[in-house]
Amino acid sequence: MPNQLQYSRSPYLLQHANNPVDWMPWGPEALQKAQQENKLLIISVGYSACHWCHVMEHESFEDTEVAALMNNFFVPVKVDREERPDVDQVYMNAAMLINGSGGWPLNAIALPDGRPIYAGTYFPKQNWMQVLAYFADLYRKDPGKMTGQAERLTQGIRQLDFLPKSDEHIRPDARLLDITWHHWRPKTDQEYGGRSGAPKFMMPNNYEFLLRYAYTSGDESARQHTETTLEKMALSGLYDQLAGGFTRYSTDEQWHIPHFEKMLYDNAQLLSVYAQAYRAYGQPLYKDILYHTTEWLSNEMVAPDGGYYAALDADSEGEEGKFYVWTWDELASVLDPDDLKIFAAYYHCTWQGNWEHGLNHLHATETTEVFAQRKNLDPEALKQLLLNSRTKLLSLRNQRLRPGLDDKRITGWNALLISGFVQSYWATEDVLFLEKAKQLAAFFTDTLLKDDGSLWHTYNRGSAYLDAYLSDYAPAITGFIQLYQATFDESYLLQAYQWAEYCIDHFYDEKSGLFYLTSDHAEGLVSRPMQLSDNVISSSNSILARALWQLGHYFDKPVLKEMSAFMLQVVLKDLLKNGPFYAEWATLLWEQVYPFHEVVLTADHADRQLLTLYRKYWPTVLPVGSILADSQIPLLESKTKPYIYVCRNQTCQAPVSDIHEVVKLIGEG
Repeated sequence: MPNQLQYSRSPYLLQHANNPVDWMPWGPEALQKAQQENKLLIISVGYSACHWCHVMEHESFEDTEVAALMNNFFVPVKVDREERPDVDQVYMNAAMLINGSGGWPLNAIALPDGRPIYAGTYFPKQNWMQVLAYFADLYRKDPGKMTGQAERLTQGIRQLDFLPKSDEHIRPDARLLDITWHHWRPKTDQEYGGRSGAPKFMMPNNYEFLLRYAYTSGDESARQHTETTLEKMALSGLYDQLAGGFTRYSTDEQWHIPHFEKMLYDNAQLLSVYAQAYRAYGQPLYKDILYHTTEWLSNEMVAPDGGYYAALDADSEGEEGKFYVWTWDELASVLDPDDLKIFAAYYHCTWQGNWEHGLNHLHATETTEVFAQRKNLDPEALKQLLLNSRTKLLSLRNQRLRPGLDDKRITGWNALLISGFVQSYWATEDVLFLEKAKQLAAFFTDTLLKDDGSLWHTYNRGSAYLDAYLSDYAPAITGFIQLYQATFDESYLLQAYQWAEYCIDHFYDEKSGLFYLTSDHAEGLVSRPMQLSDNVISSSNSILARALWQLGHYFDKPVLKEMSAFMLQVVLKDLLKNGPFYAEWATLLWEQVYPFHEVVLTADHADRQLLTLYRKYWPTVLPVGSILADSQIPLLESKTKPYIYVCRNQTCQAPVSDIHEVVKLIGEG
């Protein structure tokens, strides 16, 4: 059967549609074909912006010799991990059990029923052919041996995807937060920020927690580490100094050379972090990042329908990073000699190049204020010179062949961006960000919402498709809660509550007290995966647990708060030992240690008064208000006069009339 990927909507699958490999998309047809022909499955997982996925395609999947081996002895299946995170997690768990590590491309070999027997990542052509020949021969000679291996590996995967209910209850208190940072701190890079060593991934959830922890503990090391990391990332080669937006990760410990792909989920979460950090510390650089990143999103990543695209590729013209780097002659052809001298000094460019092959990648190591002082320059004149120079270079760069665009709209990643825009609105008080959040929410209700109230996972080429995962619902619930908090439009909060109820009905596991990644309507895999630990994106369980905690407070639903608290107990011991990979859970722990100030605003222009409150970083504030005359929020019952109330656990202090009195009450509380 010839290559079937030409019928796909995934840009990644379409990249492989002309391979001589007889690829099939994941689905029952592929498994049925493998069983009918008694062939092993090759399950190859990647995504469109993955550099090493492209390398393996060019070396192996475009090679007729390799393709013949794959087609004759296997049923080859291509999977876009962003479309099918459930399939990806099953076979990534297999790779982790076999090798102790994973990554993409992910290449698994499985029995015809999908049970894996082997999994690895990138293979050079000759190694890949050796792997294929070995397993094809073994399956012909001793299929029973492979069945035993598949059964053991499948049992291991199922154990990874299941945590039993915790019988032990550890009372949340500030001591646990101190223990978490005590184990976490030695793993941090005190000079450049982030985690020690290389490669370095941005972990936005880490810094959302540390902002809160430093706020209540006064721990200077947590604050310093957070500020160092956010400054270094913003100035570095990780950030596109010309157009805006962060690339995926740094290959070195100084954040100099990135893997050049740009992912929506990174930039969405970093908007949230830099917005909160700006409210906490007031650094102008953080505010600049909010506007510049949003400008890039608006220029390059938004679709006509209002959703945002998934990613920009690392490669252009067959080379990683070619779109972003410069020869000295190119710089000199655009910039005046005097400007070039200062520009090159600030961004560490030289005629020999600051990277490989004589190329320069723009990166700074200090703010313009520090550089101006050190060079005895006027700070404002320096900023204008750098801005003018960047504008000229960006104009030239825009004439180059652009990296590939993955134009599918992923529900969960767009939901993260709703939160990013709302947080940016609170930080800047600029309605531009709020309007973008509302427009994106309209894309959800107009395009991603089904008639039964559930969500689609992705949208592309004119229609939505694939049922949403928990990794879509959890950030959507959070995004709509935050949009309610910014507008007091109760319809957003009610929608969030309805989605939470849907998750409880269709994703909840009574045995563990946690939630599966897939609903009870989903296709059955060899294991039903759960997301528990936090990585570059927080796990769907931790995001949902925080949302349930907030919804429990809004609607006075003890069952939701109890469910959230129980979920935290399941992972608490792992959290205390390995905080960076349970950072969203750590934020939930912080919220359970420090009760919310439920600030009820019934006065006129309550949303604008709330902005006054949010000029300062108040992470314990849970704002309550409504533009509806007949609210469904319990705390608003019987509160019709234009007053402001500060409450805790549904119990309110005497009302006040001035938002500045509220600030005083919170500060004292």
